[in-house]
Amino acid sequence: MSDNRDEKKDEVDKASSASAVHPLEENSKPASTLSRVFGFLLLVIVIIAGGLAANGQLMPMIDSIKASLESQQATETEGMPAEPEVAEIKPEPVSRPVAPEPEPVVPDVSSTVAASREAEALLSTIEQLRAELQNMEASQKSLQRGLREQQRMNLQVRLRWITDPASRAPQIQLAWEEISLLPGLSSAERSRAEEMHTLARANVQKLNAWQAALLKWIDALETPTHQDVMPKPEHPWLAWIVGQFHLRQAPTVESRRLGSLRDRLQHVSRSLTLEQWPADGEWQSLHAELLLQAKAMHPETAESAIDLGLPENFTAIQEDMNTLRDAARQWAQSAQGAF
Repeated sequence: MSDNRDEKKDEVDKASSASAVHPLEENSKPASTLSRVFGFLLLVIVIIAGGLAANGQLMPMIDSIKASLESQQATETEGMPAEPEVAEIKPEPVSRPVAPEPEPVVPDVSSTVAASREAEALLSTIEQLRAELQNMEASQKSLQRGLREQQRMNLQVRLRWITDPASRAPQIQLAWEEISLLPGLSSAERSRAEEMHTLARANVQKLNAWQAALLKWIDALETPTHQDVMPKPEHPWLAWIVGQFHLRQAPTVESRRLGSLRDRLQHVSRSLTLEQWPADGEWQSLHAELLLQAKAMHPETAESAIDLGLPENFTAIQEDMNTLRDAARQWAQSAQGAF
């Protein structure tokens, strides 16, 4: 029994010793790997430091690292609450890298000259444009003056047409129409010209209607013509001798009256064309005689229904013509007539 226990104990001890040796071997492997990596990094750092020292860049880099660390410490110190100073500590002077002085910039002479030439060219162009603009303004003012002068002349010419005693109603109507269409008139002047044009057109329409009525009655009063009562011989030579003489029946009293009335109506028609107005007494007598003849020609028509188409007098149209001429005369003498 004791031998079996001793054998079991020996087996347990061997197993525990084997288990203890195995973890030690496993732990030793990572430690050896880390030492190798650390040694490699150290070797790389030494090589880099040696290269920087050979190029003279090691010390400036160390100084810049120190300066950045000190500035970081100062920032952290300012952010911390103030503590009672125990003793005045003088900071050690920190060596900072000195920035190289900038090289002086030498101005390019060619670029300066080119810029000055461009500025001069721009100023010259501006002056030319200003001169052209002034010339255009002067030309525009000259054209405006010429246009106003032309309009003034057109107005004066048409006003002289109206005031001319030889001008007739159609010419006066045309002159007032052209004046109403002229540019440069004020609203009051244009309204006045249109009013005169309307009056002149009404006068022309009246005269045309009266002329048509006179021609109608002149044609209605046509007197019959009597044939020659002389015989016509068969022999040519005798017919020629007889043809040198004429023998007609004498007109009757009624025919002579109608002929006289017709001639007087024709004379009035020619007078109206020349705007030579008949006298009031003469025209009233002729108007009454024509009215009686119209009643005799149309007895079935009532007296009140007969319309001769002619005025009882020409006073109204004479006043209208004087109004048209007076308006033109006043316009020509006023300041507005010169635009």
